[in-house]
Amino acid sequence: MISNQYWIPGVLSPLAIMGKYYMYYGNAFLPPCELGKANARCFEQELMLDMLSICCFHLRWAEEMVPDIMGSLFNMKDQFLKKVHETTYHINSCNSSFFWESERNIDFIYYFLQRKYTIDGEKSKELIKWIKFFEKDKKEAALNFWYEIQKGITESWDKIQC
Repeated sequence: MISNQYWIPGVLSPLAIMGKYYMYYGNAFLPPCELGKANARCFEQELMLDMLSICCFHLRWAEEMVPDIMGSLFNMKDQFLKKVHETTYHINSCNSSFFWESERNIDFIYYFLQRKYTIDGEKSKELIKWIKFFEKDKKEAALNFWYEIQKGITESWDKIQC
């Protein structure tokens, strides 16, 4: 597992493969179910690059161009995208992640939420709701937050809306 360079909830998401950047590592607050969906999109995009041995530092241009390159070179754009999707679906179906063991992980999420509110000035109702939930009962809030991320990840492949 590689060390984390980002202070974001995505790094603690219940993903099938940890320690790679197969998660959303943007700094924006996303409600946990939406974070799970963003994780699933990132997982699929970054696994696609890994399958072709393309460095993740080329993610921004490569994620858009690789399918077209596969289409141009091998006339297999749709088949390639289908296989990437099937592969990520099968990997995720074997996901047996479990809730955070450490209270520090819970604090990590809570302080991220607080920082978004106090320092970044985000005042969305969803963010405020989660901050209040953590202040009331941080373990219960964290379990719900974790579960909602997991739900978003799973629903991304099941095409069910949160």
